[in-house]
Amino acid sequence: MSKTLTLEIPDEVFSGFQKIAESKGETAEKFVLEIVLKNFPKNDGSLSEQEKNDALKKLMKFSGAVSSGNSRSADNEQIDAELAAEYGKDL
Repeated sequence: MSKTLTLEIPDEVFSGFQKIAESKGETAEKFVLEIVLKNFPKNDGSLSEQEKNDALKKLMKFSGAVSSGNSRSADNEQIDAELAAEYGKDL
């Protein structure tokens, strides 16, 4: 089963898709579909080992990328206390 998705994209983007697609002997629509299928996980949720490794590499680029400025930000007891205090407030 398939669905139809209509997108509105700028002319220059479509033109770029169209040029690449024509050079491959394809339609712009088929070319864009190939890009989408290549960049999104399969619907059944299963990934090959290579896809898992690639996804992990992409994710690890962000590991440690954010600093909260609070050396105790990963302290679960502090987090629990802050949540309890926040949810105990009258809204």
